[in-house]
Amino acid sequence: MQCGYGRTGKFFAHEWAGIEPDIMAVAKGIGGGFPLGACLARGEVAKSMVPGTHGSTYGGNPLACTIGNAVLDRVLEPGFFDHVERMGARLAWQLQQLQQRFPQFIVELRGKGLLAGIKITPPVRDFVARLRDDHHMLAQGAGENVLRLLPPLVVTEADIDDATARIAAAFEALETETADKAMA
Repeated sequence: MQCGYGRTGKFFAHEWAGIEPDIMAVAKGIGGGFPLGACLARGEVAKSMVPGTHGSTYGGNPLACTIGNAVLDRVLEPGFFDHVERMGARLAWQLQQLQQRFPQFIVELRGKGLLAGIKITPPVRDFVARLRDDHHMLAQGAGENVLRLLPPLVVTEADIDDATARIAAAFEALETETADKAMA
């Protein structure tokens, strides 16, 4: 659901693998944050989806569809996916720098484009609270140990630099606290 509508730098993430799915659920990105969902199907699978066999909580009401069309117009503008790819590459590079700087905290980097996960050793719930309370950054955890970053697709270089600086500051504070505890 989260890897469509340009999130990874392609319209849909399956394009990176060179495959064509027979059925695909799309939501989140399709409405640019407004509740909207759809199911895309082709071939024999599509033939089986006759009226009354498929429903959607956030299906096609007129307002949602109008918003979905506006989102589609925006993401299909020339250069939009190139921008996402460039910003995704910048984010990945910045995160690699953080991993080199804080190997004791960053176990693994995951993701593609503007869909990033950072597997960390401190409990992610505590780290998310630290980012929010001490560094004024909203982030989200995934599971017990992955910091999930999903910046808007129109993110700028300055936004990425600012976010990674805040993450670095949070790791620096954690590093200092860890060293202080070790000396005590």
